[in-house]
Amino acid sequence: MWMLDEQVKQGTQVLEAQVKHQKEYLLGQADQQKKQFIMQIDMEVKQQQMALDQQRMEQLMALQQQAAQQKAALEQQAMQLSMEYQQKKAEELMQKQQFDMEKKQQEMQMKMQEEMAKFQGVGQLFTSPALGTAMPGAGQTYTYGPNGELVPK
Repeated sequence: MWMLDEQVKQGTQVLEAQVKHQKEYLLGQADQQKKQFIMQIDMEVKQQQMALDQQRMEQLMALQQQAAQQKAALEQQAMQLSMEYQQKKAEELMQKQQFDMEKKQQEMQMKMQEEMAKFQGVGQLFTSPALGTAMPGAGQTYTYGPNGELVPK
């Protein structure tokens, strides 16, 4: 009987060792599968991150291109408006200069007519004769002086 007990004891130890070894093997396999699964998940996450980075770069480039186009359009519009402003400003200046010249010419004409009225008699106005011509009825030739007045020649 001692032998039988010894065999049962040894069989139990062998069985316990086998079970322990199988459990360790299973745990090792599970750890290996976990590591592979984690590596696979990490790789998928990195691929998704790279795809997002590429998408962000494409969108950023499109945004920058749009901004550059809008900026160019605004600069062109500003230049056109500036040119229109300069043109209108020049036209207004020319109109003012022409108005001032016509006003000065009219004032000189009125002054000349006043001078002529002095020679012809009070209240009688007439159109101005050409420069250097004789005035009717006076028998004398007149020219314009430095201030626009008539002076005998």
